[in-house]
Amino acid sequence: FFAPISSAAILAFAFYPVYVRLQDIPRVHPLMAAFLTTILVILIVVIPAAFTIVSLMQEAIELYSRVSSYISAGSLERLLEQIRQTMKSEWAEQFWPLWSPVQRDVSDLILRAARGIGNTAAVQLAYFTKNLFLWILNLFLIAFLLFFFFRDGNNMYQFVYQMVPMAKKNKNILADKVNETFSAVIRGQFLTSIIQGTLAGFTFWMLGLPLPFLFGFLTFLTSMIPLTGAATVWVPFDIYLFVTHQTAKAVILLIIGIFVISLSDNLLKPLLIGGKTKLPAFLLFLG
Repeated sequence: FFAPISSAAILAFAFYPVYVRLQDIPRVHPLMAAFLTTILVILIVVIPAAFTIVSLMQEAIELYSRVSSYISAGSLERLLEQIRQTMKSEWAEQFWPLWSPVQRDVSDLILRAARGIGNTAAVQLAYFTKNLFLWILNLFLIAFLLFFFFRDGNNMYQFVYQMVPMAKKNKNILADKVNETFSAVIRGQFLTSIIQGTLAGFTFWMLGLPLPFLFGFLTFLTSMIPLTGAATVWVPFDIYLFVTHQTAKAVILLIIGIFVISLSDNLLKPLLIGGKTKLPAFLLFLG
């Protein structure tokens, strides 16, 4: 039960300010505030996350079929030839003779990677289907724990606070630093990555591009990487669209990628983190 307990604890910490605001409303009892916040978290986080995970596994299974068909039909060779026709520089002409001997090995490597992802997703989807009751039980356990974390969170904090064998001043400093760090990681980095992944997935779906859930999830992961961030996913795909002469989609993805997906990182993090923590970006990434 470690997974549902830790998930409930993280969600409770992330949404505790919402509970506090509801509790401050006149005539709203703490029990009602805890209940309403729990329902809110279930509706906007837990249920959509479960739906996303299932869709992600289905698309990961589909990935191998698409990659296999793409390579078998010779589309990879045609794409490389289009790139070769586009790149006429001296550097490119020196590169292609080196690429040709390893082209088949790279195609096999891509196929094996896609097959591995598809097989892993198929196993997980089968496990999910066979253990549906366990998943539902975990969902109820998360909801149950969320309610009590919200209702009794302050008492739990005071208990741990009193148990720490330190001077009061040092305990206050430690508590502030821990709160700031968790806020930076959960409410800052993690929430920003979720928003960027959602924006990317919606953009891929809107443009009719393949596997929007999968590429949205990859954007969620890569958005935590310093420097490149979400552009790690959408830039290569945008180049592919330009090379294959899907200019309209490429231009739309380029505009949304720059001014919506990637720019949201610069807009949201200052609002959510607000410079409260002095942790380096590398430690926030690991967190």
